[in-house]
Amino acid sequence: MPDADYQLTKLLGLRPSVKRLMMYQQGCFTGDTVLRLAKDLAENNAGACVLVVCSEITIVTFRGSSDTHLDSLVGQALFGDGAAAVIIGADPDVSVEWPFC
Repeated sequence: MPDADYQLTKLLGLRPSVKRLMMYQQGCFTGDTVLRLAKDLAENNAGACVLVVCSEITIVTFRGSSDTHLDSLVGQALFGDGAAAVIIGADPDVSVEWPFC
């Protein structure tokens, strides 16, 4: 079964040759790492646009409440599912793009 990165590439109609990187089970650490990597790729490859998609799916580890596993309940209360996406580039085309800074 193809991974989520392949499915997303196909869904967005991107070329199969597009470079992809999957990072698993790293939590918040992955978001920081991927943003740094995307910045480096955009700055060092003229005209590059880097699509970053992050998701955290914790529902798969959900268990019902239990008197013997209170730590699990606390973790489930603090953390939840989420997703975000951003496009990073270093050379904006001001005729069609509106950079924030």
